[in-house]
Amino acid sequence: MALRPGRVQQIHKHDARGIDRSNQPFTIDKLIRRPGLVSIQRPAFEPGYSHHMREVYPHWGIAVSTCLDNGLPVKHPRLKFDHYVDLVKVWEDQEYIYVEDMYVDVLLYERSYYHVIDMEELGEAIADRLVSSTEAKRVLENTQKFVDAMKRSRLSYVIWKQKYGTHRRHL
Repeated sequence: MALRPGRVQQIHKHDARGIDRSNQPFTIDKLIRRPGLVSIQRPAFEPGYSHHMREVYPHWGIAVSTCLDNGLPVKHPRLKFDHYVDLVKVWEDQEYIYVEDMYVDVLLYERSYYHVIDMEELGEAIADRLVSSTEAKRVLENTQKFVDAMKRSRLSYVIWKQKYGTHRRHL
């Protein structure tokens, strides 16, 4: 499958390394693979926290990023969100797990509110024929299902994760 430039993160299955969306290599401090979840922890890529954790839920079509400082979740130092959710497409081959950013994102402010962003990026990708109508439909459906589940979880990713994360495979 051809990779869309600037959209795909690659996680090596057997080595503690990956390739980010800008085609730069990075090290992985911790990789966890379970049915329904791929979790990586890597060094932070900007000041204000020590590590970046990304939990990928292929069934939901989302990847949740959290800033960590000394193992504890912290707000993003500049933007002050608690969790950043990318709508994604996930596939794998013998060596890599591929996580493709599908343009739409959700900022989560724990127990307060969420903010859906970058819908115009998805619209531009559709107009430029970079994304098929089938892919766009899936992204929009996954976005709606996720924000509905977040509302049922009292706008808490921690509660969402307990209710719908790795323990529950069905929407």
